[in-house]
Amino acid sequence: MIVTEKYKFGLVIALSINLLISACGSTQENESQQVSSEPEVQHHIVKSPNDNREYDSIVLDNELQILLVSDPDIEKSAVALSVAVGSFQEPKEFGGLAHYLEHMLFMGTKSYPEVGGYGEFVTLNGGIQNAYTELDHTNFMVAVNNDAFEQALSRFSGFFYEALLNEEYADKERNAVHSEWSMKSPNDWVILAQVEGKTLNPEHPISQFNWGNLESLADNGDEKLQDALVDFYHRYYSANLMKSAMISHLPIAEMRLLAKRHFSKIPNKHTPKPTINVAAATEKQLKKIVHYVPQADMKQLSLHFVIENNAHEFAVKPNGYVNYLIANEMPGTLASELRDTGLAEAVYSTYEADEYGNSGSFILYIDLTETGVQNRDRVMGAVVKYLSLLREHGVNPLYFNEIKQSLSNDFRFKEKTNDYNYAMQIAANLQHLPTEYVLSSEYEYQRFNAAAIQKVLNQLTIENARIFYIDKAQPADIKMKFFAGKYSVRDITDKNIATWQKYATQFNLRLPRANTLMPENFDLVTSVNMDKPELLVSEKGYTVHLGHSALFKQPKGRISLELNSGITKVSARAHVLASLLSRALNQQLIELQSEAGAAGMGLNTSLHNGLSLTVSGFTDRQGDLLSQTLQQIVSFDISDVDLNNIKGSFVSDIESSKKQILLNQLFPKFSEMVNLDGVSDHALLAQVEGIQPSDLKLFRDQLLKTANLRVFAFGNYTVEQVNTLSELVLAELPAEREVSKVYQTPTLHPSLGSIYSWQEDIDISDVGLIDAYLTSLNPTDLAAARVLSQLIRPALFKQIRTEEQLAYAVGFFGETWRDQILFGFYIQSPVKGLDEVHKRIELFRHNFVKKLAAVTAESFNITKNGILTNLNQPAKNLSQEMGEFIEEWRNQEWAFDSKPKLIEALKKLTLDDVIAFYKDLQEGAKFGRVLIQMRGNNFADKDFIELKGAVKITDVDVFHQRLIQKPLISH
Repeated sequence: MIVTEKYKFGLVIALSINLLISACGSTQENESQQVSSEPEVQHHIVKSPNDNREYDSIVLDNELQILLVSDPDIEKSAVALSVAVGSFQEPKEFGGLAHYLEHMLFMGTKSYPEVGGYGEFVTLNGGIQNAYTELDHTNFMVAVNNDAFEQALSRFSGFFYEALLNEEYADKERNAVHSEWSMKSPNDWVILAQVEGKTLNPEHPISQFNWGNLESLADNGDEKLQDALVDFYHRYYSANLMKSAMISHLPIAEMRLLAKRHFSKIPNKHTPKPTINVAAATEKQLKKIVHYVPQADMKQLSLHFVIENNAHEFAVKPNGYVNYLIANEMPGTLASELRDTGLAEAVYSTYEADEYGNSGSFILYIDLTETGVQNRDRVMGAVVKYLSLLREHGVNPLYFNEIKQSLSNDFRFKEKTNDYNYAMQIAANLQHLPTEYVLSSEYEYQRFNAAAIQKVLNQLTIENARIFYIDKAQPADIKMKFFAGKYSVRDITDKNIATWQKYATQFNLRLPRANTLMPENFDLVTSVNMDKPELLVSEKGYTVHLGHSALFKQPKGRISLELNSGITKVSARAHVLASLLSRALNQQLIELQSEAGAAGMGLNTSLHNGLSLTVSGFTDRQGDLLSQTLQQIVSFDISDVDLNNIKGSFVSDIESSKKQILLNQLFPKFSEMVNLDGVSDHALLAQVEGIQPSDLKLFRDQLLKTANLRVFAFGNYTVEQVNTLSELVLAELPAEREVSKVYQTPTLHPSLGSIYSWQEDIDISDVGLIDAYLTSLNPTDLAAARVLSQLIRPALFKQIRTEEQLAYAVGFFGETWRDQILFGFYIQSPVKGLDEVHKRIELFRHNFVKKLAAVTAESFNITKNGILTNLNQPAKNLSQEMGEFIEEWRNQEWAFDSKPKLIEALKKLTLDDVIAFYKDLQEGAKFGRVLIQMRGNNFADKDFIELKGAVKITDVDVFHQRLIQKPLISH
């Protein structure tokens, strides 16, 4: 299909239509004209023209449907299986039962009864496994090396017909579910999901607690948890409620035999597919304002609508169309006006056609500035006016054509993703989509159905809304069971509506204009630099690299332009200036980013070691996008009001970080410690108040004046195109730049045997720690660390989580950290204090010496080969292929040979090498050590870990200043 000239003509018509809209009103189709919402009849599975995989769908005799995907190029095979049962089907007496059962299926089967054996098998064979419980389904997935696929299927399929549900481990796994709830329950999004349910119809299962903890998962009088667990499994885990996806290198015929062999054993109990017959909301729950007091410093206004279930209309996408207009960032739209008036930082929306089973949801989110918090009625005035504008004039074929073109381009050049995630997605989608459309449904836009769009818009009214006011000052008197949040509910009054309508007159809102960045040229350049990126330019203050794909012929690419400068890190004030400038630029560029995103391009800016610009996606219009971006950066300006709002957001984010999930506090603290240009929150906050708009503009000028331009392009570019894009940036830089060496973050290089310890009390319940080790990078030790990670993780998980139930989140990590190897243990526990948890891990480490020595040559070789398979597996997409080079480019390691060196070291690695490496780790003399400890409220009376010889760090800034003067850092 030729689209170029047709689309050029379409843009001219589109612009004319927009003018007509502003002058004359709606151009809707005649609503009496009937347009079908049903998808076109297909007799095959619709796939992207760019997809060379083979597909087939089979239904076994037990009515279990399996989609088979054959891809000869893959090194790992994957399978996922979804069951049409989730939290909605839980009995009220046992909140979280579906989630609890999901956990229990990993505790052994009749054929493979060893607890932890499944995880050990998957890890040993280079794999990954997990599961999740949703409202309406539960999904299980696993991926392993190809040669282990059949055994994985044997183990995996047993979950669904011969699970032990052993009561001994049932009680232990209750603690794992409890730990997961404890870890995630302080998060405001988790709490808000519960508030959402609590403010809907109490007769609908959305109102129930579905996470599960020790209180909800306990015997309830004569009702026994174990009986409920077994009954739930035998009732709902029926083959006719299951959908599966298998992805392998094998031909379809062989996959079909494997599917029958392993999944035909699952019994068909002919269980009817669960349905929801209770309304998610009645008049009693609608036209309400919900006031919520967040745990973090969250400032938001959101409108929640319950809409009719229109999931069957995926081919005409009424929800997607409305979403495109509501969150559109074009000038004059709701998002643009709220941002330009300083009332909002971001406007976005989500929808789920069957969120509540028999009905769906549409939610408009507005992240408020401090000004917006003080003027919520003004914000609501804008919302009311924009929704009215959409209902009256928003149904227009212009937008249909624009969305259709974008989706068509994306599907035409759709890239592969991780097979594990792909199987998971397919297994879930099969539960509610026709098989023929399971791969293409999100890209289908077959016809313009004005009536379907109007029907959705007509439901987005104040009468049908529940409006959430969220900030620390909200009035709230209803406490929540199992969560710390508080909320209250009141009616939306006629006075509220009159106030909003009054403020609506202050806004001159418009529908989005036509997108000017849609790609038209999909020609491919000749690939030359396929082995590794080539250095095209090497001048003082200016380098350019270009790489071409060896695997993918796509009209796409990514170009990163780094204006490297150390001025962003010279002081705490510089850190704050960089962050504020980054936020301000992102606010200024958001309209352009939104337009680019709809056209299949990405635009990202950040300030780290200087200013970074990244343009990605279709390469045709990247020059236009980059040119407009540079113009906005050079002409950057900011008002006092906007700066104050951005300052407020900066301070709010720092304060909110103290309420994050503990693991999301531990790792940033570790980075702050070991990156020697890191600055404490205290030092940052002290600098905010005095910064003026003129300071940001001066800082921008200094950054451009000292910029060392580094360019990395990968994909569909000629040398001339890359040079042209690079020169666009050069032209905006001062002629006489004060260029210094490329700035790289200095990092901690602890002396051998040294220990640095950070201890902190935090305002959440659990405890957490990172026990990390650093040593000089060399391929042999890195190879040993990689193998050790694969061997230690399942054993650690089994002992600390499954057997001792100390934590939901526990693990071992290993990675490169610039010119060092970084590895270590982490844990978040709601059960014991830090010292006690640490002693249990130390005991595990001591005992693991014997386990490591007992590893057989066969197991070692399987583990090592699994890692080699991962390293040698071809990239799935252009971004993944480029990712193998980008970090080396950033670190100026332009030989791009770290991966080949690691592969060679792995090939030579012996079990004795790994044992020696682990013994060195236990002794500690050959490593530096960093221990991060955070102690929650529930354990305030318990001791911190006190290691002999450890240097306690009480002030990160002083620590860094002291080390900067010593030879312990890398520049």
